[in-house]
Amino acid sequence: MGVAARRIMPPWYSRGAPARISRMSDSQLPGPPPHPYAQPEIGSPRTGQALPIAAMALGLVGLVTAAVAPVTFSAFAWVGAAIGVVAVALGIVALVRRQRRGPALTGVVAGALAVIAAVVVGALALGGALVGAAQHDSGSGSSPDGSNDAASSVAWPSNMASGGLVFGGTKGELATSDAPADSALPVPRTAEELGAKALIRVYVDYRCPYCSLFETANAETLTQVLADGEAAVELTPLTFLDRASEGSYYSSRAAGALACLADTQPDAAWQANAALMLPEVQPAEGGPGLDNAGIIAAIEDGAGALNSEARACITDERFVPFAQALSAWAFANPVPHAADPELMVTGTPLVLVDGVPYPGDPADGDAFRAFLVQQGIAVK
Repeated sequence: MGVAARRIMPPWYSRGAPARISRMSDSQLPGPPPHPYAQPEIGSPRTGQALPIAAMALGLVGLVTAAVAPVTFSAFAWVGAAIGVVAVALGIVALVRRQRRGPALTGVVAGALAVIAAVVVGALALGGALVGAAQHDSGSGSSPDGSNDAASSVAWPSNMASGGLVFGGTKGELATSDAPADSALPVPRTAEELGAKALIRVYVDYRCPYCSLFETANAETLTQVLADGEAAVELTPLTFLDRASEGSYYSSRAAGALACLADTQPDAAWQANAALMLPEVQPAEGGPGLDNAGIIAAIEDGAGALNSEARACITDERFVPFAQALSAWAFANPVPHAADPELMVTGTPLVLVDGVPYPGDPADGDAFRAFLVQQGIAVK
């Protein structure tokens, strides 16, 4: 055939081209360019790390927070539990999305352990509270109304027939009274019955920080009022803050110690009250407080050496049931001789002058002195 019959081949389809193409691997073939608006796949390195790592970090933080709660503050346990729940949730989401398995599992496990630790700490705290309540009930169940049988009767100390310690006279002597019959009712007295110009009644709890503030701000004023014969002061220790003592019933033991002094060494009672109110003596928040030997030491630091009978009384907790029963009675009945016949004890410190409650700041000494003047008590 002639030239016109020859097939004209494109330049790239030459004899050598197929051979060159056959030697190229698939990996050498160029792919399509990336789409400019493409989103990274779930589980890719850019999104697969943050979630599981956050779960792991939160889980470990929650576990540590819950674990240290018993030696710091029990509320930390629930903070740790909350963090742990978040860690478990994030870890599960990361696992479902097939992100980094190791950190995600660590977050789930650590978070779960934080929740378990919080439950254990909470159970221990509840157990301590129940022990304290049981010990409180063992005394307060034998209320001073004599309603229980003789086997659970409450023995009274001397010099507290009114239910409190009544201080009067120029030296603040403790008013004397015989010990009432077991489980008897208190017999509160008025200023007239005590032969005093006025009666300042003070309700306290020895682990109440506001009571300590009141004592610090006003102890000198009360001492001066006693010395001048302007008023008698009746002190009633309560025990309701046993619930904050981790089962140690510190309030009851401190109140019982003051009852021991009323019974065995009354001349040390006023100074003992001041010693137990010192901020450095009061228990730390949520702590068990001093043991009986520590209470004796604190009292002796402020009131001088105690006699053997007083020390034995405090050590044996002789009047702890009485203190608990008296506190239960005080909360169950209106304040004796109050201007408002329906006034109840709802907290401490509660301070009244001839039945009129002090409405001011416990730590404001000027305000308290002004209140005394308003009630007709001369204050220097």
